[in-house]
Amino acid sequence: MDAPVGPRRLVVERGLTAAAITALTRDALGELPFEALGPVKALLKRFFSAQDWGPADRDALADAVGPGTGWWTETLDDGLVLAFGWEGPRFGLRVEATGTDDAVAAADGLGRAGLEATFDGPITPEATPNPRSLVFRTGTLHDGDSRSYRSAEEAADDPRVARLFDRFPDLATALVARDFVALTLRRADRWEALLAAVLAAVTDEFADAGPDRRPTPGPPSGVTGASVQAAGAASPSGERRETRLDRAWREMGGLRAGETADLDLIVAASTDDDAGRRQVAAGLVGGGPAETARRVWETLVTDSSRSVRRAAVDAVVDAGRADLRPLLEQSLGDGDPWVRWKALRGLAELGAAASRPAIAAAAEDPDFRVRLEAQAALRTPP
Repeated sequence: MDAPVGPRRLVVERGLTAAAITALTRDALGELPFEALGPVKALLKRFFSAQDWGPADRDALADAVGPGTGWWTETLDDGLVLAFGWEGPRFGLRVEATGTDDAVAAADGLGRAGLEATFDGPITPEATPNPRSLVFRTGTLHDGDSRSYRSAEEAADDPRVARLFDRFPDLATALVARDFVALTLRRADRWEALLAAVLAAVTDEFADAGPDRRPTPGPPSGVTGASVQAAGAASPSGERRETRLDRAWREMGGLRAGETADLDLIVAASTDDDAGRRQVAAGLVGGGPAETARRVWETLVTDSSRSVRRAAVDAVVDAGRADLRPLLEQSLGDGDPWVRWKALRGLAELGAAASRPAIAAAAEDPDFRVRLEAQAALRTPP
């Protein structure tokens, strides 16, 4: 059974992720082999987010953790219990909501934590001149005229749209065009709460639904810097081909930045011609001396590869070090909106007050998700 989004997101929205990770590390994951740390970290980030979590993710986590014994429950907050351990030979993880249905329903909104899930996927949300409306780029849906609807009853000829109206009472109008769906809410300020849920619903209803099935050209999307391993392409035989990033993790995953010889190899990899090796170096170097990590990240946050910059900024945010604040402020000017968004998250976690001018400038960012994050950070008390 897929893990429900609501209870998992509540963990994030209530600021309980660190407590959950602490419990997992203390009781079950503290003795993981070093090569498993990267994949497990990436999967836990996905679990504690607004992203979908299904059987494939569950199996990937169980495979990455490996065999073991024991089962634990940890009360994180009123109505939220983290349950984890080995059910037979396989590792399992879930958040159980024991409180009211209203608390879980509240998590169906976005919250600041869910913005990350909107940067990657087959459908891309875009702002419009009307703050109440967003466009969702879908790929070709039909070859006819655009069709506009104001209610589920009007959408009787398109059950996909009818289901959107049924699910979201805030929805005022829906326009199904040739290669996008435009949705208008009754109030513009509701987008911050509903974006992730609406994007998930539009993806369920419209992704790969049309005759073309090829995405409309637009901003690149894919694995974010939070993802440590990329999915490989399938070979003609159906087997997964090893990617450059896979190979880099296989070759470097056992290196420990706390050991001098290994640290030298990691630092050397940070200037390698292979972007996959630079990406892995960005994640590994944080385990070494603080000044060495800072020097490496200082270079990698301006790397020519978007994936490397994402990995570097992600590692800088994870480090949670005040001396790295200038790198995050610098990254607010990156060409990739995910990097700018992640840098804002890091600045907010360090304390927004010290970076208030830079964050205020980001409130005018061309990407509306970055603007939402900046505005939320500016609302944080000094």
